[in-house]
Amino acid sequence: MNYPKLLFILLLSMATVFQSQVLLAADNPAPETQSDFEQARLLAGRGSYLAAIELYRRVDGFQRDQAIIEASRAHWLIGQLEEAENICREAINGDYAASPLISTQLAEVLRSTGRAAEALEVLSAVIEPGSAPVRSLVQYGSLLQFLGRKQESLSYLNEAHSRYLAGQVFDAEEIAMVALGNWLADRFHDANSLFSEAVRIDPMNHEAQVLWGNLFMEKFNNPDAQRSYAEVLENNRRYVPALLGMAKISNPEMTLQRILDINPAYVPALEEFGNLLIQNNRIEEGSRFLQEALLINPQSIRALSILAAQDAMHERMDDYQARENQINAFSPDNAVFYTDIGEIFGNNYRFTEAVEYTRKAIAADPTYWRGHTILGSNLVRLGLEEEGKRHLELAFANDPFNVLTSNLLQVFDTLEGYATLESEHFRVNMSPRDAEILWPYFEPLLEESWDTLTAKYGFEPEVPVLIQVFENTEDFAVRSVGLPDIGPLVGICFGKVVTLISPDTLSANWQEILWHELVHVFTLQMTNNRMPRWLSEGISVWEEHEARPEWGRRQGLDLVRAARDNKLLPVAELNSGFTNAGSSADLGFAYFQSYLVVDYIAREFGFESLRNLVQEYAFIRTEDEMFQNVFDQSLEVFNEGFMAWIDRRVEEINVYVHTEDAPDEGAGHGHGVRENSSAVLAELYNNASLKQHMRQRIQSEPRDFQAHLQLGIVLFKEENYQDAEVHLSTAHELLPDYSGYPSPPLVLSQLYEAQGREQARQEQLEVLLQNQQHDYESALTLANLSLAETQFEQAEYYVQRALAVDPYRLDVHRVAAELANRLADTGAAVREHEILVRLDQTDPVVVRTDLARAYLNNGQPDEARYSVLRALEIAPSYPQAQKVLLESLNASSN
Repeated sequence: MNYPKLLFILLLSMATVFQSQVLLAADNPAPETQSDFEQARLLAGRGSYLAAIELYRRVDGFQRDQAIIEASRAHWLIGQLEEAENICREAINGDYAASPLISTQLAEVLRSTGRAAEALEVLSAVIEPGSAPVRSLVQYGSLLQFLGRKQESLSYLNEAHSRYLAGQVFDAEEIAMVALGNWLADRFHDANSLFSEAVRIDPMNHEAQVLWGNLFMEKFNNPDAQRSYAEVLENNRRYVPALLGMAKISNPEMTLQRILDINPAYVPALEEFGNLLIQNNRIEEGSRFLQEALLINPQSIRALSILAAQDAMHERMDDYQARENQINAFSPDNAVFYTDIGEIFGNNYRFTEAVEYTRKAIAADPTYWRGHTILGSNLVRLGLEEEGKRHLELAFANDPFNVLTSNLLQVFDTLEGYATLESEHFRVNMSPRDAEILWPYFEPLLEESWDTLTAKYGFEPEVPVLIQVFENTEDFAVRSVGLPDIGPLVGICFGKVVTLISPDTLSANWQEILWHELVHVFTLQMTNNRMPRWLSEGISVWEEHEARPEWGRRQGLDLVRAARDNKLLPVAELNSGFTNAGSSADLGFAYFQSYLVVDYIAREFGFESLRNLVQEYAFIRTEDEMFQNVFDQSLEVFNEGFMAWIDRRVEEINVYVHTEDAPDEGAGHGHGVRENSSAVLAELYNNASLKQHMRQRIQSEPRDFQAHLQLGIVLFKEENYQDAEVHLSTAHELLPDYSGYPSPPLVLSQLYEAQGREQARQEQLEVLLQNQQHDYESALTLANLSLAETQFEQAEYYVQRALAVDPYRLDVHRVAAELANRLADTGAAVREHEILVRLDQTDPVVVRTDLARAYLNNGQPDEARYSVLRALEIAPSYPQAQKVLLESLNASSN
């Protein structure tokens, strides 16, 4: 008998819902010798659940009980919860003790549908000391913990572990359950080892693989978690627990939708989807997913905690209390509930409330180590570092596998080697190198920002504001978010604490970055960290340009492109531009559009209206109410006005953006050089076809900025300077504030240098620096030219421009020292020569002698003598050093 053929015919006769699974089964026919049970397992392991269920129901004999359990699990995996329950009840027929494993499966289904008390009753009937199945013991212990009876649960979890140690547990599923029991008992190392053993014994045990992945995920070890989930999905792409794990790592919305297509009743996916949508400011839509989860499982702690957090954040305390009461009815003082709420508050920058709720969590369960980690991380973000560190150390001592905890503690080790510096309103941690070189320029900018912004916003933040500047990018990332990968971020403000990457690591304008983050200090504290990200970022970008004309973002091409492609977001949805950004370009444009909204407010309604809007966010109101209060119009009407203003701005820009041109590639979270990838291609090629193509584009669209720029670059490379100048000049006229690299003024400056037209070159560099804040070389060139022409004020300006990009380069400090000497600014001369001593290792004798001379000129003879003696130790006969030594001795005696 050709059994696979008969099976194929049987499955084809089923309803349409079976068709995809039939095809899957037919593609992988089983040998004729396999039993119904073996074939069903094979089908279920590949995700053909309905076909597997049909075969499980035909199993009889000694495999019948296991077939019922696995059929119930298959029903559950596709959301047939009633069927999953009924198949167990029919087999048990009211006698739970007679079929302990089927009863345990029934209890698991009951728990997943919010009937924990009934599940406890079922399991209580099968928990016989010394004889209960390992799975029953662990599920009973897990349920007791869920119900708030953690101490009581440990005896059952420990019994399961003892059986393993006694050599009584061999099956992969049971070993995985012992692993889960160890996890629940905080024996994380044992849990990891046992999951590894279970998977080694049976690589096809999807439950064990996913549980192992979930353990990694809880410890923020995403790479290992992803490997576990991927191994399952290679065999069964419809195993929803593995898909859920993947959704938490990447492509969340798409993967969550796929899960719900397979299993519309999968509560963890509904919880995750609801949380994701709420994070993206789609609050009503997200809340519907959570309510749907609660209809299936009224005891979903995750759904209740997310909704309770929303209630608390919007000060709907009666609603919050109702959800807290709902939790307490089945799990009193649940630490997971309060920690989840604290984590959500922390993720929304509401660190004070985050601390409040996580304190409740550890008061309810002092051994809930995740609670200590979340509490510690939020205390650190409030600047309460010693207390935060104590909680992190306690968490690490009991759970050393939590990557977040260990990372945060490692940063404290880094900070121990850092200097602590203070100005009037700020306390700053930075490396010894930064303290010596950066601090002299860092401190004045701090206090300038304080004076400017307090006067402008009429608000004084809580002091001291803590700023931590990290040499290592990973240290910055870990201090900021707990994990070493933070993407393009270069600075983060938490309201009372600012973290930054050292300018020694960056290739960007560190002053612009610092100012941007300090604006956040004001706006976040003014609103108790309640303002949305789009407005906070928009104001910080807008204030960049207010502080220095060359700072800020100039993305005219991106704006024209977004308007053409209908990618501008309504103001009400601007936050999703950050949370849903699919690339650095998308994220950069979210910043730019947010800035445009702020610019629109300032230009059309005045700065006072902008300040009033910020103050509105200190209160619990809908955004529509806030906009009505400030602008006397609804948010929808405001958005219409903004979009009309954007249309006018696009018309004013009046350039053509070709569809084949890519957006500039930004660096440093929008604070670095934006490379024009289209123009960079022109630097690589100078062939006739490229020139012909660009000329055709210009003929078709004379206002094609990129075509003129690319053609100009190619012609310049070919030394066709006359035609190159025409196209580069045209490109600049079309978009005079373009700040990408390479820009028309930059290439024109190179062209004029090649022609020996020095004055024209200098003029182009000056034009370039009007819109490019990251160009060190051009600033230094102009500083040298100005110094040579004795234009000292202009030289000082360009020296400062170069220092704003890179204060660690010798050449700028040499120019600055010479300028200070020429101006007889003895204090500045000392500062620059001190830094040169630290930076210049080429000739320590000369630099120490020069420093001694600067000290002497500044009335510091003792310091001069000490410095020159260091020089004479190396070169005792150096005449300049001997001369300075004599002068210093004379000055001291006088």
